Amino acid sequence: MTEPAAAAAPTPPDTASMAEDFIDIFVSPAKVFARRAKASPMVPYLVVCVVLVGLFFASKNALAPIFAAEMQKGIDAAIKANPQLTPEVMDKAKPMMNITVNIAGVVIVPCILLVLGLVTWILGRVLGGTLSFGTGLLIASYAWMPRIIESVCGLVQGLLLDVGSMTSRFQLSASVARFLDPPTGAQGLYQLLGQIDVFSIWVAFLFAVGLVNAGKIPRNKAIAAGLIMWVIGALPAIWAVLTGK
Repeated sequence: MTEPAAAAAPTPPDTASMAEDFIDIFVSPAKVFARRAKASPMVPYLVVCVVLVGLFFASKNALAPIFAAEMQKGIDAAIKANPQLTPEVMDKAKPMMNITVNIAGVVIVPCILLVLGLVTWILGRVLGGTLSFGTGLLIASYAWMPRIIESVCGLVQGLLLDVGSMTSRFQLSASVARFLDPPTGAQGLYQLLGQIDVFSIWVAFLFAVGLVNAGKIPRNKAIAAGLIMWVIGALPAIWAVLTGK
């Protein structure tokens, strides 16, 4: 009589450190989401916010010509829509616009991630998953890690390339719009093409992976989840196309 087969040893818990998460999210994202499904979202949330805000201010001087050109486009559009706004009036408003840009540079990333966390939570529930808002925010925070690489690439290009003649941030992007001349009129289609880029697709992919492995949505709905998150990111451009702006 043979001895009964030894029971399979239980799989040891994944004890990777938080620092390893920030490497693994680029190479083994499913493992990161699986092991952090019930963890607090605050560390990845704060890391993404602080790093992206820091990179924004680090890039301001290097990318100043592009920022100035995009601001001028906004001013020209405002004058065209409201003839009472003369160039002189808008010139006087530029210092306040610069202050507003700096404030936006601090608050916009934290606010966007909170909104995306809420959307992820709702989407996960609709698609049959079981997740809390905290898990939704955790997924959104990790999914935005490629934005850090995108910002670093933009900063490096700003330092190495001649950006003086550039008029759009998409000219430094990894998108379809990079290969087109920025339009002088309506920007909607150009902006939409700017959303077809490596980093936006990468972020959408990570949202899908996170919803499967941390949010527990069925795998057959992952593609739909990623596509929905990409469309949400492209909504401003889609709106501009629909309104002819």
